[in-house]
Amino acid sequence: MAFDGLIHLMIEENDNNRQQMRETRILQRNLRDASDPFNMPDAMFSKIFRLNKFTCQQLINNLTPHLSRFARITRVPIHLRVLATLHFFGQGNYQTGGSHGYSFALSQPMMSRCVAEVSDAITNVLLHEWIKFPVSEEGRLSIKRGFQMMGRGYFSNAVGIIDGTLIRIVSPPANHPIHPGPLIIAGKTSMLSTFKLYDQYMTLLYGQCQELEGYYRLYIENETEDYLIGDSGYPLEPWLIVPFVNPIEHSPEALFNTALSSVRIFGEHTIGLLKNRFRCLHGHRALHYNPLRVAKIIYSCAVLHNMCRTFNVPMPPDDDQLQNVRLPRRFNQENLHVQPNWFNIGETRREQIVTRYFR
Repeated sequence: MAFDGLIHLMIEENDNNRQQMRETRILQRNLRDASDPFNMPDAMFSKIFRLNKFTCQQLINNLTPHLSRFARITRVPIHLRVLATLHFFGQGNYQTGGSHGYSFALSQPMMSRCVAEVSDAITNVLLHEWIKFPVSEEGRLSIKRGFQMMGRGYFSNAVGIIDGTLIRIVSPPANHPIHPGPLIIAGKTSMLSTFKLYDQYMTLLYGQCQELEGYYRLYIENETEDYLIGDSGYPLEPWLIVPFVNPIEHSPEALFNTALSSVRIFGEHTIGLLKNRFRCLHGHRALHYNPLRVAKIIYSCAVLHNMCRTFNVPMPPDDDQLQNVRLPRRFNQENLHVQPNWFNIGETRREQIVTRYFR
């Protein structure tokens, strides 16, 4: 009888726990359904979600057709899924409420699921619309005019800056079938790659440069001189102008390096703005996702940053401005399969700039 009574108590306790969990879910759902973050003051909204209300509503409108099929699964309204993801991008953690004075009434697993769904949608729907290389003549001319103003005309054929930054991630398991942990030394994002892997992975990284090679063949070989600007961590090539290594002080090459650095700093500044707007990318926080998900989070933040720039959304009113965490690096051309004459062509192009402006 005592044993039967114990079983009865265990069953009753289990039923009570299920009922309590059911009531908690109902309460959270009612809180979510009744909440409207768009009613909060503009400054607070921008601080929490990193976008202003207009840009946020544009984003929700664009993503709604691509998120609606998940509504029955998550039972979280679409606008709250998007806003919860923006909160994570902006703050770098799942904590909602507290000093910010707003709570999504979402569990951490549900927040993580929202991040996955929304970052997938942004990457699939908006990536190529908001992040693209200037392929039209009009687009390249507009960018060239900007470089002419920044660099006093020294780099009048530049169409972009390539640079990178560290993105902290939690190391995948050593036996991961695609991204084994020990081989990922540093997460690194740039125009060309999401992750920078070293040694035997360097060749795979350079394979992603084939798009720039295509632009080179399409434009530069057709009697144009467009090029990107990079630092000494990248190779000198026909489409990529980089500094001289250890030039003599006050020499034309040193003057060239100084002028190039004054332009390259805009690339570093852009990365700093991106990471200040979306704190999940900052080095003080590690992204607890697999490398593929991290890539989509990075892409999503870049898309949203470009939207903010287009719609003139100011930087959030944060008191502390974070600095871009950089990785000291030196390019090793032996790791890459490149055309042997491309370095010579790049050297000739660089020397033409030095001769014209600095000798």
